[in-house]
Formats: sequence, C-alpha cells, structure tokens
Amino acid sequence: MMITRSASQDDLPYIFDAYRLAFAFDEARTTNYVSMVGLEHFRVLEVDGLQAAVWALLPSGHWLGGKAVPAANIAHVAISPEHRGTGLAGVLLEAACKDAMRAGALIASLFASSRPVYRKAGFNLAGSEIIYEAETAQLYRVREEAASTRLDLEEVGVLRDIYDRSCRIDAGRLDRSDAHWNCLLDRSSSIPSAFVFGQNDGYVLLDTADPDCLVLRDYASLNGSASRQILKFLGSFSTVYPRVRWHGAPHDPLIFALPDKGWHLTHQEEFLLKLLDPAKALSRRGYACADMHFSLEIHGQDIEHLSVSIVDGIASVNQDRHAAMTVSIDAIQLPSLYTGFRSAAFLRHAGGLDGSDEAIMMLDRAFAGPAPWVGEHF
Repeated sequence: MMITRSASQDDLPYIFDAYRLAFAFDEARTTNYVSMVGLEHFRVLEVDGLQAAVWALLPSGHWLGGKAVPAANIAHVAISPEHRGTGLAGVLLEAACKDAMRAGALIASLFASSRPVYRKAGFNLAGSEIIYEAETAQLYRVREEAASTRLDLEEVGVLRDIYDRSCRIDAGRLDRSDAHWNCLLDRSSSIPSAFVFGQNDGYVLLDTADPDCLVLRDYASLNGSASRQILKFLGSFSTVYPRVRWHGAPHDPLIFALPDKGWHLTHQEEFLLKLLDPAKALSRRGYACADMHFSLEIHGQDIEHLSVSIVDGIASVNQDRHAAMTVSIDAIQLPSLYTGFRSAAFLRHAGGLDGSDEAIMMLDRAFAGPAPWVGEHF
C-alpha cells in the first residue's frame, strides 16, 4: 500500500538519512535546507507503512511572454536505495503533479537525474541552466563608471522588484517564492553582500567565500549600462579573486557586454516541464505576436483538441475541434513548444509535430521569444 502525505517533524530523521544517501548532504546542511524551504513544502511517500521517498514541492511560476504562469518546482527528490528500480518514481511524480494542481499550479518543473523516467511521466526539456566564468582581470577593459549602492539584506523587496522587472522581458525564469529567496540569501556558510546599480537598474548578490572565485549568487540587469556597471564593479575585485562565476541566460547581458575573450561556459543543463492543464497553461502565458487562431491536436494516451485564439497578446483556449490551421503534436513535445525551447519548425523536422507550412510559421510566431532559462537548480 502506498500513501503520500505532508512531512512532519517526526520525518526529519528519515529526511536526514535520505538526503545523506541521495545527495551526500550532512545533517546540518539538510536541517538548513528544510529551514529555508519550510517543512510544510516537503512530502513523504510511504510503502506499506515505511518511508520510501521524500521531495519538496515549491510554489513558484515561470515567466513566459511577460506573464508569470503558476507553477510548482519538484525539488530534491530522494528515493531510499532499497526502493530504487521498483517503479516508485512514476508513482511519486503522479502524486506530486496532483498535489501541485490542487495548489493551483498549471505547470510543474524539475531537474531530472534520469530523463527517461521523467519523460514517461510527461516531462520534457523546456529551458536551460547555464553557468559562466570570466577572468576578473579582463573586466577593467569595460568602459563604464560603476555607481553602486550597498543594500542591507533585509531590504530584499528592492531586489525582488528589479528581478521581477527583468523577468518580464525574459523567458523561463522563476516567479520566486520566499523559499527561493531564502536559499539565495542563506547566511549559514557565508554572508552574501548586495549592491544595487544606477537608479535601481540592476543588482548583484555576491558570495566571497571562495578566494579562487567570486560567485554571483544572483544578479539582474535592466539595460546595457547596468550590465557594464556590474562588470566594472566586479573588476575591482581582481586583486583578490582571479575569476567570477554566475548563472546566466543563453543571451546573457553580461556576456554581451564583456570583451570578446576572457570568459567561458562552465556548465549547462536543461530543466524539464510538464503542462498539468494544457488549456489553462496556454491561456495564462503571454504572446508577443499578431492576432491569430490555430488548433492543436495533442496526441497522448488520448487525443485532445485545443482551439487557441490570440488577441492583443492574450490567448483564449477551448476544447473545440477546428479544421483550419490545425497542428498535430505529440503530447511529450508540448512542453518544449510551450516555453519556446524548441520551435514548431524544428519539432516538425524532428518528427514530433505535423502541420502545413503556414500553420508551422504561425506557431513559430506565437511561441517566439528569448531562449528560456532559469538561474536556479531546484
């Protein structure tokens, strides 16, 4: 017999053990993580009365087309070794998605340790996590005067405002909950420092714990001047820190403002996403395209027909059949199309989507935008 329930204080010894075996976390690290996220966001799966798996379900959203779509991040999934390979992951994901829907999420996202398992549950690639490094000695070449202001860490509202404004012109990034901000501002291993630039046009959250590399726990930039100011500011640390590292976009503003040499990509991984309610999810994201109408014939266990009308960047979706401009798509490919991670033209070429040339061009315009990414690993 399997049951899923909210975690309680009595589950903490099990969570400590599960995270030790799954992620090599010691008890102090797990205690801190649970404290930052909140025990109320953890779930436990029991098999025949014994704890078998634990995960966190973080309320969030993903910014797409200037709007934040309600979402849930399925984070730090740990299955006890004795229960691995028994099909428990599929049960866990189904329970997590139902839980997320009850909380109002329209999409769910995660990072997968084993992609085939998650694809079987309806998740597919939806965006990137990218980490860059640059040589701080190169940053003196940036032509901009840095006008920075030190910010007290209690003034997180200022950072949130700048962050949200930057997300509206981007794609994929998280509409962060308190849990996400708590992790970014964590002081358990080192105390971060926050600096704001210009007229609240950008910020950096610095971690100076590693003398070999200055780490940006987070940053946002609203314009080119702010990006150049941030780089110039980081260059002032070159006498101590030879390198600086940060999470950035495929079209990253800091990389754009950097000299041609002196930086490189150190890590890239994709997050996966599932549409929990395709009709509502399609209607909640934004669209930067001309008014249009098309139909999606989604092939999964059953065939679902969705008629989509976009007017002034807002979509209305119903489940009617519509003969004109119909595109058929494999259900597993819908997340990649939805976020703009893969175009309709590419998916047709790869065999995951079919439609007329005119219909494909229409979908490419509907889901066009910046390449989706996230600045966190959850």
